[in-house]
Amino acid sequence: GRMLVGDTQVPEHCASMPQSQLKVWQSWHGTHTFFCDGRLMVGPDIGATIFAALITTGASATFWLCVCPLLPTVVVIGAALIYATTIAFMAITATIDPGIVPRNLNVDDSEAAANAQSARSVEVNGVMVTLKWCHTCRIWRPPRTSHCSECNVCVERFDHHCPWMGQCIGRRNYRFFIGFVVSVSILCVYTAGFSLCVFVQVLADMHRAVFVDGVLQGIERSPVVATMLIFPLLVLLCVGPLACYHCGLVCDNRTTNEEIKGTYSSTNPFSRGWRSNCHEACCAQLEASRIHARSVAAEELGASMLRTDGAVQPVSRAAEDIVEAV
Repeated sequence: GRMLVGDTQVPEHCASMPQSQLKVWQSWHGTHTFFCDGRLMVGPDIGATIFAALITTGASATFWLCVCPLLPTVVVIGAALIYATTIAFMAITATIDPGIVPRNLNVDDSEAAANAQSARSVEVNGVMVTLKWCHTCRIWRPPRTSHCSECNVCVERFDHHCPWMGQCIGRRNYRFFIGFVVSVSILCVYTAGFSLCVFVQVLADMHRAVFVDGVLQGIERSPVVATMLIFPLLVLLCVGPLACYHCGLVCDNRTTNEEIKGTYSSTNPFSRGWRSNCHEACCAQLEASRIHARSVAAEELGASMLRTDGAVQPVSRAAEDIVEAV
């Protein structure tokens, strides 16, 4: 549980600590939960992530125990590797900072109101990109940054909030999310394909051709094998198109949020060709987290000043770094 200390919600076991000694994760304004002294963070929907992991594990275990004994050992090894890859991508996506831009807590109400009425923009590859003021985080949002109402934070290169991953998908965890949806799709094809092989063998042992009566009798004789054929195909109907959709977004260097809103529908200043776009999304060096969860919160409250169009405006240090890097 959390308690209100001053203007800050803090974990109950930290309520007796002086505010000057609280770490960033202990005085966090978002809806995330931290573990291991701030080393791991999960979003507000972590229950759905655990449920998805249990379903994946249960289906894979059923495949190993009931289908794989009828298949070569190499098939079992392949299934285990794909499953481990899927769970690893899921765990990383759900527990790392997705690209959160820290708040600027040094802006008072009058400054925030003035900033909300003004307009700012930066040039990106010859295209003027408008910066929006975030009333909650009190920063000028860097390009491609959006505020997530579920997590209550601004996320750089915001793609979407994924309830199955429990948090936002952004710059720092998007590649792992792509890896997850692709590996789940492969796992479904793999499981359904070899279950089909076993099911056909069941029909052959019954001396039945593959027609309606034979299939029904095959299901009655081997219901688990039939289930491991049908269930992955149903999952694939949902996850497969999603994987293809995101692969297309990667090639165009677009986000789901931009695609839905029609942002950059005519000219995308961030696209540099599909090869460079794919490298940026999947292979470029992962940027360090900007939230410094284990640092003392009081030391992270300093604000910088960003000069845009001749006017000096306050932003968080991290937001300034992002805008200057564009």
